[in-house]
Amino acid sequence: MGPRRLFWIWAVFATLTVALPLRAEEVMPSPALSPQQVVKFQLDSLRQNDEPAPNTGIERSFRFASPSNKEVTGPLEHFAELVRSPAYAPLLYSLGADLTQAEVSDDQARIFVRVTSASGSVLSYMFLLSRQKEGEYRDCWMTDGVIRMQDQEGAPKPVTI
Repeated sequence: MGPRRLFWIWAVFATLTVALPLRAEEVMPSPALSPQQVVKFQLDSLRQNDEPAPNTGIERSFRFASPSNKEVTGPLEHFAELVRSPAYAPLLYSLGADLTQAEVSDDQARIFVRVTSASGSVLSYMFLLSRQKEGEYRDCWMTDGVIRMQDQEGAPKPVTI
């Protein structure tokens, strides 16, 4: 087998490896994930919250909460209560979400998201992320907070989780 053929075999393998999504239970914070990929994973997890078991999506989303976020939200059980609160419950079982391109400045990022809730309401959120500087998640993008944006119809003021 010549070097040219080996190159093409490697190129196809590398493309397939990158293109094939990991199973959700395998996705963990990684320096390879962009801020937008982190937010998309969290939204997809919450959308499918009870697959394969109740609250699996909340647990998967919690994996990407930054250490500073976890200091505020507490353990997973408290995080789950926050997600089920009126401000954030629309993220659970949503019909879909549109994400903006991440606005990145140094080690900070923010992404605006418009979510269509299971009831059909459209709500806006801002995800705040930071690239971790130390510890086991060094160089990983993780979510510091999610702010529900003021809706035109008088939704609650933004709250950070």
